[in-house]
Amino acid sequence: MRRRVLRIGSPLFLILLLLCGCQSGLFTIIYLFKGKDEAPPYTFLVKGEQKVAVVCRSMVANQLAAQNAPRDIARQVGDIIHTKTKNKKLKVVESTRIDAWLDNCDNVFDDFLEVGRAKSIAADYVIGIELIGFQLRDSHSPHLLQGKAYLQVRAIDCESGEVVANRPINVVYPPNVPMTAGPGVDQAFRAQFIRVISEQIAILFIHHDPNKTKPIDADTLELHRL
Repeated sequence: MRRRVLRIGSPLFLILLLLCGCQSGLFTIIYLFKGKDEAPPYTFLVKGEQKVAVVCRSMVANQLAAQNAPRDIARQVGDIIHTKTKNKKLKVVESTRIDAWLDNCDNVFDDFLEVGRAKSIAADYVIGIELIGFQLRDSHSPHLLQGKAYLQVRAIDCESGEVVANRPINVVYPPNVPMTAGPGVDQAFRAQFIRVISEQIAILFIHHDPNKTKPIDADTLELHRL
């Protein structure tokens, strides 16, 4: 009799995995179903020799709550685009150069186009991010961690001044089950929340696997990776 090989990822394998009663099985399935990369909603950075700058500024009423978040977000968005893009001719302006320009003007500028057109930056496109809302703790239960952020993302052609991308983004993380706060937890949670925000912005402009970029509660087990 010919022996049938049970392949990992096959429908029969997944059914058996569920029947085993192992709670981690569901999380394993999240890893097994890997889809193909999808094109981003905005494709102007996908091909050609381009230079892009990423800038974020805070519009949050409580600036202390969002302290350093804008620069952390801008840096990580730029890093993700740089490392994950399939366009090898795409250049991302170094975050240190943008930070230096912002420091020189005390972080005050009229619009993102001004930053992109600055001599020290000279970008073809500028991705401008406005951080409108930002909180780390559940408003109804301060002892619980649930990040919430609201942002407006625009991309501008620095030569023509045309807005080539315009998208509001609302991020809730974890989306369903808050985490319990505790010593040493808050800082790690903030770092992960910033990462999730940055990924949701970056995938507007680069190819990505949607199975890996949807914020889910399994993220708290470090299963969320772009």
